[in-house]
Amino acid sequence: MSQPSSATTMNDLMNHELRAAHLYWQAGAWCAERNLNGCSELLLTHADEELTHMKKMLNYLVDCEWPIRFQALPEPKVETDTVQGLFQMILDHEKKVTDGINAAVKEAQALDDHSTFEFLQWFVMEQREEIKTFQGIIDRIKLIGDGPHSLYYIDKEVAEISANMASGGGVPTA
Repeated sequence: MSQPSSATTMNDLMNHELRAAHLYWQAGAWCAERNLNGCSELLLTHADEELTHMKKMLNYLVDCEWPIRFQALPEPKVETDTVQGLFQMILDHEKKVTDGINAAVKEAQALDDHSTFEFLQWFVMEQREEIKTFQGIIDRIKLIGDGPHSLYYIDKEVAEISANMASGGGVPTA
């Protein structure tokens, strides 16, 4: 079952998930500093979800008896002045994660590594939900616009999305 390139790929994906949690913590802090508590809560909760993904990959590496290699965490940067820019940055990040998972799926197929291919299928579906969630938030932000009370309404809307997701739903449709 041991495929050295699959082990390297899975370690890379595990570290991507850890970096994603780190980014979500920073993004949540960015929101908290601006009193966007609904946005902050969603992002901090999402950081926990990314750690759950990282742990799934860690456990897979253990199950396969592959070496586990954690990489240094770079400082996460939030370089935007707008909440829409923040969520666009997160959407772009999730698209990169999706690209990495898709590449890992292709590699597993090429190596006839059926176990890793099957394991990654859950992440393929999860990434589809991630993209849908953050695109939905951006769409909501665009609908609200940038009027004088827009940040209040955006934060309220994201808080509702967060609560809906916590109860097992997703992004409410307009």
